[in-house]
Amino acid sequence: MNIILNGPGRSGTTLLSQLISYHQDLAWISGWVNRYPKFPELAFFNFMYRMKIMNLDVSKINKMPKPAEAYGFWKYYVKNFNSDHQPAPDEITRLKQAMERLINIQNKNHFITKITGDLRKNIFDQIFSDYQVVWIERDPRVVVSSYIKQRWFYKDRTNDFEKLTMEKKIRFYAEYYLSLFEQSKTIEKKIVFYEDLCKNPVTFFENLLGSLNLNFSEHHKSRIKNEKIKIVDWSNYEVNYTQHQKNLLSQLLEEPLEHYKYS
Repeated sequence: MNIILNGPGRSGTTLLSQLISYHQDLAWISGWVNRYPKFPELAFFNFMYRMKIMNLDVSKINKMPKPAEAYGFWKYYVKNFNSDHQPAPDEITRLKQAMERLINIQNKNHFITKITGDLRKNIFDQIFSDYQVVWIERDPRVVVSSYIKQRWFYKDRTNDFEKLTMEKKIRFYAEYYLSLFEQSKTIEKKIVFYEDLCKNPVTFFENLLGSLNLNFSEHHKSRIKNEKIKIVDWSNYEVNYTQHQKNLLSQLLEEPLEHYKYS
């Protein structure tokens, strides 16, 4: 089985990826392989992510192999890794060969990866004969607020970002979120929610792994129980807006707010 974790960004994909990758049957692309994609055999060391040595959690140690949003890996094999590109047959062949090496070296039965925003379905349809998309959603107002906080698309243009009024920022990022919301309607997927993950992570993974026909081992469960997860919700962000700005957010995001029952 192949699993793709997807979402609009800032919705909990990283947290979900980190926690589900403790599963003993899942192969994944590490930061090491992402940096050196020519050598997928570096994924052999992924087993260390699940280790504890003298009560030291190896997954929390800097520079150790961790699950990556592996655009470096994908782009090494498919140069234009985006939804409007049709990869050449030799690109797909090389990528499938690399994937086979990566999964085999980990001696796992299943593969999981994380992609933010655009799913690149046109590419994954050619890599995998079958895959399951797990889409993690979060209060759209929080997602848009997090885009603003992180200055998405403006990280190298701080001055341009600061010139935008808050209303323009809200409209710009709400439009981006809505484009992903519309795109997600066309994807066959299992939807999970960031808030459920944070409030009761053990129950969340019991349900998710059960739906994927994956065992939730006692080791995995203990790792989840020991994670310190802090929920960041709308109450953390709404204090930053005027009433007019809050109304604007709710108005622009009305459809997804109602669709996901956040309103």
